[in-house]
Amino acid sequence: MLEQRSALLAVYKPGRIGVQEGPAPVAVHERRGRTLMQVSGWPGRFHLLCANLQMLLACRMPGDGLTAVSQGPRSVFRVGPERLWLAAPSDDPVLRAIDAASLGDDGIVSEIGASRTVVRVAGTGARSLLNRGLPVDLDAIVFPVDAFAQSVIQRIPVLVHHAPVSGDGAYDVYVPRDYAVSFWQWLTDAAASLGCETREPE
Repeated sequence: MLEQRSALLAVYKPGRIGVQEGPAPVAVHERRGRTLMQVSGWPGRFHLLCANLQMLLACRMPGDGLTAVSQGPRSVFRVGPERLWLAAPSDDPVLRAIDAASLGDDGIVSEIGASRTVVRVAGTGARSLLNRGLPVDLDAIVFPVDAFAQSVIQRIPVLVHHAPVSGDGAYDVYVPRDYAVSFWQWLTDAAASLGCETREPE
């Protein structure tokens, strides 16, 4: 299978922004080794699709459009009344096995990883940085680990997920590929006054 070319390739430059010494309060990097699958169901039969996926993925399905369900490096988002996103490493064998045959007539499977760029924003200043453009309260009390929101940053549609990782807060931002460069330029410009480290993609 051909490797997807990063939409950020021309503008991605690892290094430091606005800080020269000591640890930077924000670290950003592109998550290139991810895949994203959309599974859509039918009104009145969505519960059957969820039951099937629950067996295939060996984890419960999200009950609302506010909280993801994460299991290791895999996360499931309910992004619509009868629509789920499944995010995982690109070599995840379980996700690769999910197709129309495994779901029968209860679901439609679409690989949409090529349509999104995923950027991780982490560190003690991550919340402050994102809230310079995101109209969502990211305070951990109201936006705990695995919370997610579909919103906009600088008029760019995004899905922001409070990632379940140890240490300082980390957020994965799913951005439409066509807007990836604009988002990246906003992010790095906004991070300059805080101090930011751009890390190698993963």
